[in-house]
Amino acid sequence: MKVREIVDSIIRETGVILDQGRTVDQIIIGDPDTEVTKTVTTFMATVDVILEAVRLGANFIITHEPTWFNGRDEKEWLLNDPVYMKKKQLIEENHLVIWRFHDYMHAVSDDMIYQGFEQDMGWGEYKERSKISQEEKNPLMKARLCYQIPEMKLKDLVMKVKESLEVKCARVIGNQEGICHRVGVLVGGGSLGLGNEKNTMEFMRRENIDTVICGDITEWTLSAYIRDASMLGLNKSMIIIGHERSEESGMKHLVSWLKQLLPEQTVSFIDAKEPFDYL
Repeated sequence: MKVREIVDSIIRETGVILDQGRTVDQIIIGDPDTEVTKTVTTFMATVDVILEAVRLGANFIITHEPTWFNGRDEKEWLLNDPVYMKKKQLIEENHLVIWRFHDYMHAVSDDMIYQGFEQDMGWGEYKERSKISQEEKNPLMKARLCYQIPEMKLKDLVMKVKESLEVKCARVIGNQEGICHRVGVLVGGGSLGLGNEKNTMEFMRRENIDTVICGDITEWTLSAYIRDASMLGLNKSMIIIGHERSEESGMKHLVSWLKQLLPEQTVSFIDAKEPFDYL
């Protein structure tokens, strides 16, 4: 199959219709008429991921996040940049095609990135799926991101998150002996509020959440709110694992979805890994 055919099949299967002039889900680089040898999925097409794809004999990379260091993968500002030029050369010399699969994954009725998170955490049965009013304006409330898990101490939940998601280092706010039961999960940039930084605190209050697991964080919003709450004696806590660790699971479990959709294709996962070393 050609890249174009695979992309069309994937989009059709999601059942989602997006404005092609606005979505970031585009062929980022390469010829869409390329015949696909093998396909790999990943959180982000870093140089390490590209080299591993080449080693595996894959020529089609499905990435969730940008290749060109900005949210919309705009590259005009990079044309004379040495990092861009060398990375582009590496991709082109190996005849790779990179397609971004982001907006469609989040737009399906059961967010595909969250599906991966739930599988790795073993939390599918704990997700609350109550109906939300059509008039609801807070996107975090609409997305139903609350899990009612068996009670456990914060320190034990931290260990479970680290083991289940292969997190090297988690930042934590709250009493280590505090009880976690109603957990809000805000993967990736969801913890920034999705357009309004107040949304996160409103989400936590209205859902009566005691613990938030999140990707990115702005240090004067939700983390400050939870820190103050904890210092005031309220049972509130937070586990910050970063954008990549909170979303990579979705790209790992995308492989089985793709194999069902495209059984004749060879598909595998490459872990982009945490972007940091911890000293």
